[in-house]
Amino acid sequence: MKEKNSKWHEIILEKMEKYRRMMYSAERYLWSHPQTGFKEWIANDYLKKEYTTLGFQPVEAGNIPGFFFDIDTGKDGPTVAVLAEMDCIILPEHPESEPGTGAVHACGHNCQSAALLGTAAVLRDPGILSGLCGKIRIMAVPAEELIELTERAKMKADGILKFISGKTEFMRRGFFDGVDLAMMIHTDTGSNHKLRIAPGTNGIIAKKVTYYGSKNCSGAYPAGGVNALSAAQVAMTAVNALREVFPEDCLVRNAAIITEAGTTPQYIPAKVVLESNVRACDYHVLKMVNEKINAAYTAGALAVGAEVEIEDLEMYIPEKDCDCPDFQNVAYEAGCNLFGCENVCFDRSRKIQNRGGTDMGNVGSVMPVIQPFTAGIEGGGHSPDCKIKYPEYAVFDPAVVQATIVCSLLENGAVRAKKIIADYKPIFPSIAEYCAAMEKICRTRKTLSYDGRGLPV
Repeated sequence: MKEKNSKWHEIILEKMEKYRRMMYSAERYLWSHPQTGFKEWIANDYLKKEYTTLGFQPVEAGNIPGFFFDIDTGKDGPTVAVLAEMDCIILPEHPESEPGTGAVHACGHNCQSAALLGTAAVLRDPGILSGLCGKIRIMAVPAEELIELTERAKMKADGILKFISGKTEFMRRGFFDGVDLAMMIHTDTGSNHKLRIAPGTNGIIAKKVTYYGSKNCSGAYPAGGVNALSAAQVAMTAVNALREVFPEDCLVRNAAIITEAGTTPQYIPAKVVLESNVRACDYHVLKMVNEKINAAYTAGALAVGAEVEIEDLEMYIPEKDCDCPDFQNVAYEAGCNLFGCENVCFDRSRKIQNRGGTDMGNVGSVMPVIQPFTAGIEGGGHSPDCKIKYPEYAVFDPAVVQATIVCSLLENGAVRAKKIIADYKPIFPSIAEYCAAMEKICRTRKTLSYDGRGLPV
């Protein structure tokens, strides 16, 4: 594909230069103050102050970190959201992780947040804004990493959250109301390209399974008791037996760990807790696989007479950037104009799916989304050797690319944005219907009960 002739990248490059130091300072500050999902108050306050200094008025989420604000062109048109994530991961093995917590930005989210500052600052420039229509929603979101499930489950029980991922919770709270399409740029690892445009990511269902056996049943006299650990062991064997029936081309994965398994060998375990991630690259396959795995977890309890409670805590819907080819083309053209097409990787095969997951796919279930990648990280993502080596690639470049994409979408009466919106076929026709579907999936229930004789009913 021949790159589109556009001067936006030249204008934006020139105007972005004066924000370079601000963005680099933000990246270093956020790297030095990592916090996990729904705890990112340091990042929230720092970024809010930076945006306020730039003249913006963030609308805060209130009892959780995160905010948004709109840049209004003053002309009718669609609204495009540009996002950045604020949370980090837990990786005590990383040499720069925070002592005590193990928190570290070995995910690159600090770069996203720093880059978004520059994107917002440039897009507000009158010389740029006058050539666009519609609105640009700038959004700092919490909790993309699907970790600390027990803590987040408690936040749900306490009424703070309805959903345990940041973007889904923001959707429920109305932060995406009126948004027509959304985008963000993630830092990349192991890439020789300055911009990579990929098909998408796997979906995930995160779950917690609790088995209940006999209380105070001695390990010396276990007869007549119910061993909760035996139920979990049978269940994990049953899950493994399902692997051969999963569709081969849907990248199905299941990973599980036992986080609680008794307190002493003097008694058989009365309570065992298992956490699991189920993955697939298709929404409907993911739901089907999850139902089969839940049946296998239930079978483990049935085999030994234990009780079982299954909590499906969150669903990350597969992100399908490849379902927005025109949106991807806009990003490709921006990259070609900025870096030369030889420095842009565009996988059109739809085959090289990222096996990881992101709640950006949840946004994509109701509107067109893309999440390209830029370089700048040395080492592996989520790995002890991960570090931000080239801030120009990881911070400055994505800020320019994002602003260029937005301008291409909203120029000329937003003709390209309108076509992307019209051509897209979402899974759900509205955010309300999406939230209703997630409530049916993300729920807690006992999947097995017994009669007075201890037989299943």
